[in-house]
Amino acid sequence: MSNKANKQGWLWLFPLSVLVLCLVLPVQVAAEQPVQVQATVKPLLEVDGYIFKDLNANGQLDPYEDWRLSPEERAEDLLQQMTLKEKIAQMQHPTFVPRPDGSAPSFLEKWAQELNVGYVLVRDLPDGKTAAKTMNQLQSWCEASRLGIPILVSMDSVHGTSYVGGALVHPHNLGLAATRDVDLVRRLTEATREEHLAIGVRMTLSPVADIGTEPRWGRVMETFGEDPDLVAEMVKTQVLAFQNGPELNSRSVLTTVKHFPGSGPQMDGVDMAPIVASKETMYRHHLKPFIAAIEAGTGSVMPYYSIPLALDMMAALGSKVALQEVLRGELGFEGIITTDWGMIWGIQQSATFVGGEISHDEAIVIGVAEGQVDGIGGESIRLIDDMARLVDEGLIDEEIIDRAVRRTLVAKFKMGIFDNPYVDVEYAEQLVGCPEHQALSLEAARKSMTLLKNTGILPLKSPKKVLVAGLRAADMDSLTGGWTSQQSGVTILEEIKSRVEVQGGTVFYEGDNADAAAEMAKECDLAIVVVGEPAYMHSPPWGANTLEITPSQQEMLEAIAETGTPIVVIVLMGRPYILTWCAENVDAILVAYYPGTQGAVAIADVLFGIYNPTGKLPVQIPRSMEQVRRQKSDEPFDIEDPLYDFGFGLSY
Repeated sequence: MSNKANKQGWLWLFPLSVLVLCLVLPVQVAAEQPVQVQATVKPLLEVDGYIFKDLNANGQLDPYEDWRLSPEERAEDLLQQMTLKEKIAQMQHPTFVPRPDGSAPSFLEKWAQELNVGYVLVRDLPDGKTAAKTMNQLQSWCEASRLGIPILVSMDSVHGTSYVGGALVHPHNLGLAATRDVDLVRRLTEATREEHLAIGVRMTLSPVADIGTEPRWGRVMETFGEDPDLVAEMVKTQVLAFQNGPELNSRSVLTTVKHFPGSGPQMDGVDMAPIVASKETMYRHHLKPFIAAIEAGTGSVMPYYSIPLALDMMAALGSKVALQEVLRGELGFEGIITTDWGMIWGIQQSATFVGGEISHDEAIVIGVAEGQVDGIGGESIRLIDDMARLVDEGLIDEEIIDRAVRRTLVAKFKMGIFDNPYVDVEYAEQLVGCPEHQALSLEAARKSMTLLKNTGILPLKSPKKVLVAGLRAADMDSLTGGWTSQQSGVTILEEIKSRVEVQGGTVFYEGDNADAAAEMAKECDLAIVVVGEPAYMHSPPWGANTLEITPSQQEMLEAIAETGTPIVVIVLMGRPYILTWCAENVDAILVAYYPGTQGAVAIADVLFGIYNPTGKLPVQIPRSMEQVRRQKSDEPFDIEDPLYDFGFGLSY
C-alpha cells in the first residue's frame, strides 16, 4: 500500500483481509504521509495534517507516539510511562506453537494484551497466509494493551523460513558453505527476509556464527564449517541481508548472532558441555565471526548455555566476564543480548559442573544483575513476578531493567512496528514459497553437492534396473534436517524413480533389510544407497561418541557390495562422518548435507548429469574415530592426513 493519502483525503490504514475492525480516520491529511500508520483497536489522531496512533488512548499525541521524533526520544518517553512489571515483561521471550489450524492459542492473548511481553518465538505455522493472519491477530492484542506496545516476533530460521509450511527452506549452513558462493547466500537471505516481512516475523534467531572445529558436535550442520574467515564472511553477509543494511530500518529483520562466545568447541562434542577453546584460539578463531557480525550492525547476540572455560566458570548466558567485559567492553556491542532458551537452567548447570548449587532466585540475579541480559529466552511467564520481587528486595537494580528495555524499545521504533506492525495476508500467500524462491533453493542445493569419489559411474547413463536403499531415501525430513517444521516435497526415492521410469527403467526400494536389499541388487545394474542421520536439533541420533555409519546401514552396504552390483552412496551429512569403508568399496560418494526441500531434485540432477557438481568440503572428513579423538576441538584443520581434506570436491 502507498504511504500517501489518496486524492479524496482518505488514508487506508489496514489490509481488508484482516478479520478485525480497522479504525480509519476520514480526514484531510498532508500531501505526504512519510510513515505508514495502521491501527485495529486504538484511535487515530490528526496532528499538523499527519496521522498518528493514540497507543495509550489518552486523546493526545505523546512523544512515543510521534514518528517524527527519533527512536531514542520515543523510547525514553515510553519508558517513563511504564510500570516495573511492564518493563520486565518487555524482556521476556517465550515460545508459542499455534493450534493445528495455525491460529493463536488463547493464552497468547493474555501474554500480548494483559502482560504485554516483549518478544515471542513462533514455530510450526502451516502456510504463509495463516502465518500472516496469526501475526496480525497477535499484534492487534498487543495494540489493545495499556500502552499498545507491539511484540517482536522471532523464528529459529537458520535455513530459510523453515517453520512455515511451503516456504523457502534451503540447505543448512554447512551445505551453503560448500558452495563458497557469498552472493548466493546474500540472495537467499534477502528472499528469506522478504518472506519474514510478509508474515510479520521481524526477528530471526540466526545467523549461526559458531565454527565447526569439533566434528562430533551435533550442531555442526548449522555452522558454515571450520574456516574462521569463511564463517565470518558468510555471517556478515547474512546480517546485512537480513537487516537490509548496517542500520535497523523499516525493512529489517533483526538478526540474533549465536552462540556467543563461539560454541563450536564443545567438550567431547557433547552439546551444552563446556567450551574448551583456549583464550588464544577463542580470540584468534572463534570470536572472529562475532566481530564481523557486530561490524555489520547485528541487532542482537545470543549467548549459550555452555561455560566458556577460558573466560569464566559461569555459563555464557549469565557470565559478567563474557557479556559485559568481552562482548560489551572489548567488542563494543551495543545491541540486544538475548539469552538462549533456559537461562536459569544454564546458570544452575554451571554451579553443578563446579560442584556447587545455585537457587532459582540466585540464578535470576546472576543473569540479570551480573550478565545484564536484555532478553530472556524460554522462561516461564512467572518470571515477571519473580524479577519484580527481586527488584523490590534490592537484589536487582531497576536501572539495569531500564537499560535492557530501552534497547528493545529503540529497536522496535527503528523497525517501525509501533506505527505499523500489520501485514497484507494476500501478499503473504503469494510471496511465501513462491517459484522464484524455490528456484533459489534449488540453485543452492545443486551448488552444495560435493562429489568425493567417482570411478566413472557418474553421471548415470540410462540405467534400466536401479535399487534405491536406506530409510533416509524415502524420508522428507531427512532432506530438510532439524530446525524445520514438517514440509511437503519430493523424496530422493520419488525423484530417482521418476527419472528412471521416464527412461523406461525400473526402481526397486528397500529401507532397512540388508538381506532383502542384497537380493534385489542381484537383479539390478546399479544400487543407490542413502546413508546418514535423520533430522534432529541439539543432539544427533548417533550420539557424540561416534561418527561412523550405523551398523544397520553398514550391514546393508556390505551386503550389496558382496553382490558385485555397483554402488553410489549419497550421504545426508550434518557433521563429518567417517566414510573410509565407502571410499574403499563403493563406486561413487556424493555428499548432500541437509539440502532442503529442493534437495531430492538437486541430487537427481547431479546423478543424471543435468548439473555438474562443484561443491567443496567445508570441513575435514576423518579416516577414523582415533583421528577424531586426537584432534583439538578448538583448532580448525588439525586432522593429520584426513580421508578427504577441507576444500576437496570433484566435478565431472
